[in-house]
Amino acid sequence: MKTVSKLLVAVSFCLVSVTGCSDASKEIEKFADRACACKDAACAEKVAEDFGAWAKKNKDATGDADKAAKSAEKMAKCMIEKGMDPSKLSQMMMAL
Repeated sequence: MKTVSKLLVAVSFCLVSVTGCSDASKEIEKFADRACACKDAACAEKVAEDFGAWAKKNKDATGDADKAAKSAEKMAKCMIEKGMDPSKLSQMMMAL
């Protein structure tokens, strides 16, 4: 779990610059909320896929890095709690 959380946090920091404010940190929070609302692993995997697609399209995103990191950690925790395989989540994030 810690490795996956760290990976998601790293991805979030890459996506979200410390300066400036935009919707990037808010978008990551929305993905975290979606992951926490999931009832099963299939749903969590879909959120991870959607997050990956969003992350690839928004490599130059800006926003609040601290909020993004907290949201990414929340997202990883919820995905794993819903039954997503941590190694699969890790592989998906490494592909970003």
